[in-house]
Amino acid sequence: MKTIHLHLLSLFMLLLIAMPSAAENTSPRLDSLQRVEQDLHLQSQKLQLQYDSLYRIIATCKTDAEYLAQYKVSDQLDKKAQQIGKKIQKVKKEMELERARIRQVKFEAEAAKKQAQAQAESVVPLKGELNGHAWVDLGLPSGTKWATCNVGTTKVQGVGTRIAWGELATKKTFSPAAYTHNDVELPCYAGDPKCDIATVQWGEGWQTPTLEQWQELIEHCTWSYEMINGVNGVIFTSSKTHNYIFLPSTGYTDDETYKLKDTTYNQAYWSSTGQDSNGAHSYIANYEHGYMTITNRYIAHCVRAVCGAR
Repeated sequence: MKTIHLHLLSLFMLLLIAMPSAAENTSPRLDSLQRVEQDLHLQSQKLQLQYDSLYRIIATCKTDAEYLAQYKVSDQLDKKAQQIGKKIQKVKKEMELERARIRQVKFEAEAAKKQAQAQAESVVPLKGELNGHAWVDLGLPSGTKWATCNVGTTKVQGVGTRIAWGELATKKTFSPAAYTHNDVELPCYAGDPKCDIATVQWGEGWQTPTLEQWQELIEHCTWSYEMINGVNGVIFTSSKTHNYIFLPSTGYTDDETYKLKDTTYNQAYWSSTGQDSNGAHSYIANYEHGYMTITNRYIAHCVRAVCGAR
């Protein structure tokens, strides 16, 4: 009986969390999902009535056989509660994805209008390619252009290549023993083909951003946490050109187990600026905020390349 009660309580909590705001944009897909959600809500209410009825029956049982029969019924209700719970979780996830898609479409439409106006007023291109890789101008003081995707992928939401600081290829294990630059002084490797994966893979002109370039991005662009194409991440938007970049969630390497963790919400990106012989500056973010920090060089981060700095 306690198990049934807990399942029903969980169902009601899931339904409350999934209830949409009246002010949210809608779509035929979202409307359909909301109807499914309402049906599940009715099913859970009926299940609650069955539970109440069963509780009253059990209270009147006098023999072991009667108790056993009713507890078999309770097992069936328990299975129903689990099934409804799984369906609610699935619908809740689908609704979250659909709402994110609606926000994305609206955001991109509004951004496109502002970008067109900014381009009309600019004497130079605000978007372009270098060596076949796309960049956007975020109106930064240094003139730095940021790539639209990570090194190692061609998709905006793609994670790309996870590497240790200053290395040129990914690997299975990210640990001090597996690192190639232990106790090596590398103040900054930006553009160095011996250490910069952006330069090696994307060609001359591309590099891993320095600490100063990351700080400039953070200072001069607005920050928001969004979902694009089903992937969580951070959006930096320029108030001047209205161009933006999306940094997808990459996860991070745990310092104790060396295993990849939390790929759903956390971002971890290298700068090319070192800090002493074993640390380096990196950009870390989650759904609440982002910041620059110093990270052990041997762990796995991704790289978002830059080009065109004056």
